[in-house]
Amino acid sequence: MKKKTFLSLINYCKKLFKNNKIYYGHSSYDALSESINLIYSILNININKKYKKINNFIVNNKKSKKIIKLAYKRIKKKIPISYLTNNTWFCNKKFYVNKKVIIPRSPISWIIKKKFNFIKKNPRNILDLCTGSGCIAILCSYIFPKSKIDASDISKNALQIAKKNIFIHKKKNKIKLIKSNLFKNIKNKKYDIIISNPPYLNIKEMKNLPKEYLYEPKISLISKKKGLYIIQQIINNSYKYLNKNGYLICETGNKKNKIIKNNKNIKFKWIKFNNKINQVFYIKKEKLNIK
Repeated sequence: MKKKTFLSLINYCKKLFKNNKIYYGHSSYDALSESINLIYSILNININKKYKKINNFIVNNKKSKKIIKLAYKRIKKKIPISYLTNNTWFCNKKFYVNKKVIIPRSPISWIIKKKFNFIKKNPRNILDLCTGSGCIAILCSYIFPKSKIDASDISKNALQIAKKNIFIHKKKNKIKLIKSNLFKNIKNKKYDIIISNPPYLNIKEMKNLPKEYLYEPKISLISKKKGLYIIQQIINNSYKYLNKNGYLICETGNKKNKIIKNNKNIKFKWIKFNNKINQVFYIKKEKLNIK
């Protein structure tokens, strides 16, 4: 096999992905970023750093063969790159993932990148509800190093992945994992921030998604009552678990308009990114009046 450079592999994979019908939506947005995610993962390169002369870097035959093999597997089976490499990047941090957990891609990332700029006082206690891979809890720990953070999920499998990521990011003493169906096992605790990217798809919507999404655990995507149940439960119950002046932050996805319609007595504040209203709301405890 002819020796390949980093750049030649990027171009090879980019062309391969462009010429085949695949869906970008898991840490990638086009053929180039998909190629970069694949190759950087296999070569164990930090995707956030700039390297001099990297284009001419010779990739050994074993790694080259693996990259090309995974690229063909990507287009043939439509498996997301993150599951093929067990790596993904979210808010410029690297996380471990496998098919037992959803691949991080929430617009909550915009809030994280802005370091929760609408919150004036550093939170003492944070709850990441439906934590999945643990990425949001871990990122909150970077922003608020003095905060105590609980990360909960109903899925034992997801909590195993979250535990691994907490270990990788050296946050073991900062984040506590809790197995809980929403607030069921969150007892006698109150938080300054409750943040959540919950499931909000219905079964029909799930079936109509590109094949790439069907590799993800259904429990991470589907909610009953036409996708509204879990979000509504979070809205209905967060008040009891928030400190005075505490915030609920929640992603609603395509259920935004229905959430507004079903909660006319609540004035949600919707995060605005790049002059566009996003599908993430935040609201203070005092305004979370659900009566």
